[in-house]
Amino acid sequence: MAISSISQVYNPVTGVFGSGVVQIFSASGTWTVPQGVNKVRVRMWGGGGGNNNPSVISGSGGGFALKAIYDLTGVTSVAVTVGAAGTNGSPGTVGGTSSFGSYCSATGGQSGATAALTAGIGTGGDINTSGGAANTSSSGGGGVGNLFGNGGEGTNSPRGFNGASGGGSTGGSASQSGAGGNGFLGRGASPSLYTTNGGLAPQMPTSGQEGGFSIDFIGAGGGGSAITGGSFGIPGINGGGGGFNGAGGYPGGGAGYAGISASGMVIVEW
Repeated sequence: MAISSISQVYNPVTGVFGSGVVQIFSASGTWTVPQGVNKVRVRMWGGGGGNNNPSVISGSGGGFALKAIYDLTGVTSVAVTVGAAGTNGSPGTVGGTSSFGSYCSATGGQSGATAALTAGIGTGGDINTSGGAANTSSSGGGGVGNLFGNGGEGTNSPRGFNGASGGGSTGGSASQSGAGGNGFLGRGASPSLYTTNGGLAPQMPTSGQEGGFSIDFIGAGGGGSAITGGSFGIPGINGGGGGFNGAGGYPGGGAGYAGISASGMVIVEW
């Protein structure tokens, strides 16, 4: 997807780069250097890690990198790789690495089946941040890294860890509410009481983009949560980790237990 021009309102932190043209890659491809263009800025998120269902361990968030390249002399095209979402299973798989040629990359979050359970990291960028890690007793997924800092860690407690994007939470017991971690702008989800069946209904996390779409705020949303023993989970939003049974937020959020993770993303500006 290409946006023909972009204004300062879309980049309130990093500013408009070059002529303000933006191309968003949600799948791998090739960026062709336009005639007369000699500089480019790229930002990317690695894919979120899948979970390891038998061990009730969730996935970590993908890393983030942002880099400005000021000399494209002799370069006609650059390969763009978008990291795939890690898959669930026994074992689950690591999220894929996103990259812009050999200039910079962001690795994916690790699967809950991996002993170290480390998160994805950005490499080679002017700004590099890490996703939030899961841990060996975690049922909430880790949030993705982004422009503002590292993603929040997943947790096995009623409250998710805050980060630049929120970490997921398992929630409390069947009679308690839990809350996902907050992101830079997005609030983590928390269940609210139902009147029917004495159950609990999910309250979705905020996106971190309430003021309008901005590429600067991608990946800065809140995490998910759930009720342990309940039948539902709350997904992360805008890169936040999934809660118990909840999906990781796009891009790069780690899977909650029995949820799915999110794929990465690459954005090119010139």
